Amino acid sequence: MPLSSLGLNADGTIVVPTDFNEPGWYKYGATPGQLGTAVVVGHVDSFRGPAVFFNLRKLVVGDRVNVRLADGATARFAVIGIGEYLKTHFPSQLVYGHRSYGALQLVTCGGTFDRATGSYLSNIVVYTALVDR
Repeated sequence: MPLSSLGLNADGTIVVPTDFNEPGWYKYGATPGQLGTAVVVGHVDSFRGPAVFFNLRKLVVGDRVNVRLADGATARFAVIGIGEYLKTHFPSQLVYGHRSYGALQLVTCGGTFDRATGSYLSNIVVYTALVDR
């Protein structure tokens, strides 16, 4: 599926995708498959049901994530870690910070759903490393 391009809000937070079924790539990071950190953000669900990253929480260390690149090649990543963080304590540097290898971080909402605000209190982050391109 295609990726939208995401920038920053005025408060410095990442813009979230507008389409619940299309993830977005953080355009100020690396491109997936390049040296450095690429970040892709997607929704877990909506009031209509599961969204594009609904099954992200099922990934485990060692699982593979494939990304088809603009040139038609496929970048293959291995899951090396998974974290759940309260949004109030989101580790921005850990998620977005530069890596000396091809990294891809996948981010979605998770944890407890707060009905009063209509949003989740945490984020799930899947950390991966490039294994083949």
